[in-house]
Amino acid sequence: MWAGRRVRGDSRPPWPWLAWLQDEPGAAAVQHCLDEAERGRAECVTSIINLGEAYYRLVRVERRDQAESLWRMALRGTLPVSVKEATRPRVRRAAELKASHAIAYADAFAVATALEFRATLLTGDPEIKPLEGKQDLDVEWLPRRS
Repeated sequence: MWAGRRVRGDSRPPWPWLAWLQDEPGAAAVQHCLDEAERGRAECVTSIINLGEAYYRLVRVERRDQAESLWRMALRGTLPVSVKEATRPRVRRAAELKASHAIAYADAFAVATALEFRATLLTGDPEIKPLEGKQDLDVEWLPRRS
């Protein structure tokens, strides 16, 4: 999951990463966010937890090379995405979200990251729907595979 914040006024479980890497529905929206970040018009952030989730999901479907490439590009800064560490305050906020909502723990990190950086959360995950608008969470919904 990741969040994109427009500098002039504009985070996710692995939905955006996987959509983008596998050219699935939503890939164009993710690419647009990355393009805007490269132009300096947006800031894209993701939690290291969500990057790790995308990594393991790619490995599970025998796409280790893609997983390794994504990991290296994100951590080396060759992608215009800032990878945020799982600091104690972020872990606590994610745990609070998980405790009060029926979402996966990694999804809670995506939400916590979006809230902390006041970013729009890019996702297609229906677990996030009940949180939309709460605590000022802004969500951009990516299309799902049919």
